[in-house]
Order: sequence, then structure tokens, then C-alpha cells
Amino acid sequence: MSKFDYHKAMREGHGYNQYVADLLQQFGVPKVDVPEFTIATTHDEIRDKTLNEKDIVVDDLILEVKSSSRSFKNADDFPFNPVIVDTVHGFDSKIIKPFAYLIISQITHNIFVIPVATKYDWTIQTYYDRYRDIEDQFYMVSKRHCRPFIELVDILLERANERTNQMQ
Repeated sequence: MSKFDYHKAMREGHGYNQYVADLLQQFGVPKVDVPEFTIATTHDEIRDKTLNEKDIVVDDLILEVKSSSRSFKNADDFPFNPVIVDTVHGFDSKIIKPFAYLIISQITHNIFVIPVATKYDWTIQTYYDRYRDIEDQFYMVSKRHCRPFIELVDILLERANERTNQMQ
């Protein structure tokens, strides 16, 4: 088994962050930002990245992007139920929790969304990750709690419109 290449995975992940951010901007969502890509190499840098990393920032909301090697068109078409949201350690360690997780297919580039508001419906399961050669606990959610990407776009556009109206 080959050793998992974290740096390569981080670079590829950043590419998906940028792809999703570009898509949000194409839909007219304002104030979309992808923080600069950096590689954490020291223990302190890795800890800081775990606590503070933000994939995409839209105004004051954080969106977490997770790419999947699975082919799917939408959440209903996703081959597993429940769906992995994140590692328990990864989510619980974040100082500012994401507004939503966006699951993107590396094959089709289709996206569905897991709102963090569904956290009370998440369960925990332990899995062995053969690529990283580790066992870890993961938050899981039923596909029925997943939403289409366009619903997130609508929410972000509504929030931007409300903020604009408040300033007038």
C-alpha cells in the first residue's frame, strides 16, 4: 500500500474549494472568498489549521468542501446512506463551525449540501481509512437531511439581499 500524500490531497482539496467558490460567484453570490492555500508542516501549524481552517468564506459564513471519489448527480444518487460529514475530531475542534458542508463529486462535479443545522440528527460511526491507514470516528447523516446545492445558493443570495436592504 502506498503512503497517503497529505500535501497532494490538500492541494487537490483547495482546487475544489476554488471550483465551488467560482460556481457560487457565477450564481451571483457576493463576498465569496477562498483563503490562500498554505501547507501546514509543523505540529503547531497543523493544530492551527485544524482549529481555524476555512475552505470558503461567504460574508460571515464558513462553507466546508469535501470531495468524494464517488460518481453522483445529487444526494439521492449518492451510493451510501448515511453520508460521512466529517471526522468527529475535525468538526469538534473547529473554533468556528461551518454553516454547511458541500459534498462534491470528483468525477461529475455535482454538489449536494449538508446543513450543519442538522447536527442534532448526526450519528457517530468508526471506520478504517485504508488510504491513510487509520481508524477514526466520523459524523454521519441520513441522505434525507442533505439538500440540493441550489438551495444553498438561494439562502446565500437571500442573506446578501437582506444585508443590502438593511444598509439602505
